[in-house]
Amino acid sequence: MKIYYYKSAQGNFGDDLNAWIWDALLPDFFDDDDNIRVSGIGTIITSAMPPAKKWYVFSSGVGYGYPPGNFGDSSWETLCVRGPLSAEILGLPKEKFITDGAALLNTLAEFKPLPDAERKGVIFIPHHHALVTGQWEKVCQHAGVEFVNPQSDAKFVIQKIRNAKLVLADAMHAAIIADAMRVPWVPLITSSQINTFKWLDWTQTIDVPYRPTVLGSSSLREYLRDKSLCVYGEKYFLPNADVDYAVNYFKKQREIKNKRWWPNYQSFAELVLCRVPNKGIKTTEAILNINFNSQFIDAASAVLLQAKSQPGFLSQENKFNSNVERLVNSLDKLSKCK
Repeated sequence: MKIYYYKSAQGNFGDDLNAWIWDALLPDFFDDDDNIRVSGIGTIITSAMPPAKKWYVFSSGVGYGYPPGNFGDSSWETLCVRGPLSAEILGLPKEKFITDGAALLNTLAEFKPLPDAERKGVIFIPHHHALVTGQWEKVCQHAGVEFVNPQSDAKFVIQKIRNAKLVLADAMHAAIIADAMRVPWVPLITSSQINTFKWLDWTQTIDVPYRPTVLGSSSLREYLRDKSLCVYGEKYFLPNADVDYAVNYFKKQREIKNKRWWPNYQSFAELVLCRVPNKGIKTTEAILNINFNSQFIDAASAVLLQAKSQPGFLSQENKFNSNVERLVNSLDKLSKCK
């Protein structure tokens, strides 16, 4: 039985924790037999999932495109999914959603939540895509907030979260893991690529509203990239959206992206509206030694400074513990499937 999860070439802590958490939860259980696969933590229920004789779904989520064509037949067993939006898209009953599987970090001795008196400082963890054109480390320096690179080793990032007083989270798993460590978190938006559907899928499971603070762009390159996202289908942030709107928007978008012409259109639009301008600005900055970013950095740091003063969100203890108990029960069912 083999764990399946998304692997970023540059690294991303929210995905990379799959590499070791399952062995910690179920020692000596998994192997490299890809005839039987388990979909782990992440937004990975898509048509890109590899074929297998048997699939077990454990706390995975929906957020992009369609599931495999044979999803739901006898070769699939869904133990649980991340949230109610994933369950609705997949046509599953409500009892099949629990919460994101990263909550199980709370059950491991290495990541036992610390007392409030032992935690200190405010950290900011951007979405890994924000590193491509953003200047978020400089923004953090201006705002007096510790920048934590989401591409760092997963255990390093988790320990940073565990030891913090407050987590400013652009990366969704920064908030999920903060909640698991019982550390207050503030949801932020660095670009319209941040996926409202995914955030609502999770926040609905912990009975916490999704009210993100929009930081804005931290560079000219990031600003232009953000404005082009809607043209080639990478805009996922839906301001003030409720669950019904998010689900309907998701369905409409994936229908458009399933058109035969979409891949060619998307590649062309991204090239013309994002990649070429981005390269042009980057080259101009290097050749002429011009800084186009000061105004963006100042504006973003001012918003980050305000976010730093917020009390943050945290799920109720009884709700969190109930979710973890249900995850543990589903994990026990998985352990008997091999």
